[in-house]
Amino acid sequence: MATDENPINEPFSRPTHKNRWAKIIRISFLVVILGLISAGAIGYYYYDFIFGPKLKPIAEDIVLEIPTGSDLDKVANLLITAGVLERKSDFLWVAKMRKYEGKAGRYAIPQNTRSYYELVGILRNGKQLEVKVTFNNLRLKEQLAGQISRLLELDSLTLATLMSSAEVLGKYGFSEENAMAMYIPNTYNFYWNTDAQAFIDRMHDEYEKFWAADNRKAKADSMGMTPIEVYILASIVDAETTYGPEKARVAGVYLNRLNTEGWKLEADPTVVFANGDFSVRRVTNDLLAKDSPYNTYMYPGLPPGPIRMASQSAIDAVLNAEKHDYWFFCAKPPAEGEPAQHAFAKTAAQHGANARRYRAWLNSQRIYH
Repeated sequence: MATDENPINEPFSRPTHKNRWAKIIRISFLVVILGLISAGAIGYYYYDFIFGPKLKPIAEDIVLEIPTGSDLDKVANLLITAGVLERKSDFLWVAKMRKYEGKAGRYAIPQNTRSYYELVGILRNGKQLEVKVTFNNLRLKEQLAGQISRLLELDSLTLATLMSSAEVLGKYGFSEENAMAMYIPNTYNFYWNTDAQAFIDRMHDEYEKFWAADNRKAKADSMGMTPIEVYILASIVDAETTYGPEKARVAGVYLNRLNTEGWKLEADPTVVFANGDFSVRRVTNDLLAKDSPYNTYMYPGLPPGPIRMASQSAIDAVLNAEKHDYWFFCAKPPAEGEPAQHAFAKTAAQHGANARRYRAWLNSQRIYH
């Protein structure tokens, strides 16, 4: 029996339409919140993965050299070898996302580089370290090519071949014999991955700049000489003396001979070059008999090319040579504490006395060749 307090006979109460929508909204809201939390968690994960400190700490800045033709996998292996990476796959993922496929060059990776994003940015931007390339005191193109290949990526054989190429040299007005005259000793900045042709092109640019500076080309013209001829004579001056103050005087002697009909240059260093034994300290009659266009005792005028790389100081010494009446010179017996110097003479008799004095010293030192 039903009562007012226990209305068991009343029909079941159904939720209203309004209540159903409220419930749907609450559930949707929770789904959205959960989705946002999940998205945030995923986003944070990837943000931290890309921008966070995921790289191995390194003790000091690292210089990384990436050879020409390296793909992304090769770059990753180089980074592992350098101690920058542990997880290759992670680096590859970020690199591909940033559209980095590998760039040849020499790059500095700072010690404080800790994220994949920073690392890829350094390599992707292509801002290379420059390499200081210094050369001087070399005799042969092959020696120069070998020295350059130890500093830059290029191959020494490829460079030496191009340095002697008739096509390349002809483009710039040089021959195989005088090709060394294109190279002005100095220190130059290069990118590590400079190729052989680009190196030669740059050297010709530097050659042009050098001769345009300080009226050098105009001075050579006034002497009736080409820059190549000045360079050849300067190479002989350098081989004769390392004592700077007398370079212009030595140059003056040779210019006196060159400008006088019937005189040969008679420069001992050209005879040494002709014989190919650069350890020689005493030019003998056997060496003088060598038939070579570089033997200036045998053939008049300048040899066909430089006998070594000419220094800037020797080039300028030729261009600003002393005007004097000296026609001869020979080495002096060295004095203790003094640099090696020469005795200059105006007559053959004076020169003969100077030469006998020096030969006596050579004999006293048992220097016979």
